[in-house]
Amino acid sequence: MSWIKKLMGMPVEVSPVEKVIDKLPQDGEVEKVYQARWVWYHTILAVEIAFTNILLLAILVVLSFK
Repeated sequence: MSWIKKLMGMPVEVSPVEKVIDKLPQDGEVEKVYQARWVWYHTILAVEIAFTNILLLAILVVLSFK
């Protein structure tokens, strides 16, 4: 609806997208943000793989006693 307000001459707030773009990390910070996200992503994957392995071992134990 902001385009209607522009046409009517009413003041328009800054869009949420423009607010986010202003908060993007600067050139030196981009590498740090990437590294932090990489670490968290792979930590989460490692935990998921560990849970999967535990579940598979539990299934193997249950099947071996039947």
